[in-house]
Amino acid sequence: MAKGKKVNPKSKVVKSKEEEERLKILAKADEVKGEQLRLTEEGEFVSKKELKEFALGNIENPEKKYDVYYKGIQKLLLKHLPKGVKNKKARNYIYEEKNTYLTRGKRISDAGIRGADGRMGYMSDAEEVLKIVMDWILSNGTMVDLFNTLRDINVKKGYGTPNI
Repeated sequence: MAKGKKVNPKSKVVKSKEEEERLKILAKADEVKGEQLRLTEEGEFVSKKELKEFALGNIENPEKKYDVYYKGIQKLLLKHLPKGVKNKKARNYIYEEKNTYLTRGKRISDAGIRGADGRMGYMSDAEEVLKIVMDWILSNGTMVDLFNTLRDINVKKGYGTPNI
């Protein structure tokens, strides 16, 4: 066998002294215990635990998304928006702003195509729309109030104003 090389009995791979040294350094780094801080791109320090909570908090959950969209947003809007054919156009204004927000700016075209589906949007956006709708209901707001709130948030996010 060549001088300075060892055979790992488990893998039967020949390793040089340099490679063994690298592996020891890497293994030593994994031995660090306690709370470690990381520097974010914004220059803030966060702990490893905070990073894990942040990452796991953003995992999309299809069942929860369904509940928020259908059992939350849609159910409340259907119950609290005025019913009937004469109010259809007014409801569509609200739905356009809601769906624009949920699709992060995809407005419906003149051909009736949005190119995205609000039901499949981001969970954080759906939860924000649900909060807006709940606040609107609790404050006994008008359709104008809800429309203005949704339109203003779309404009603030850079999604533009309605084409309708």
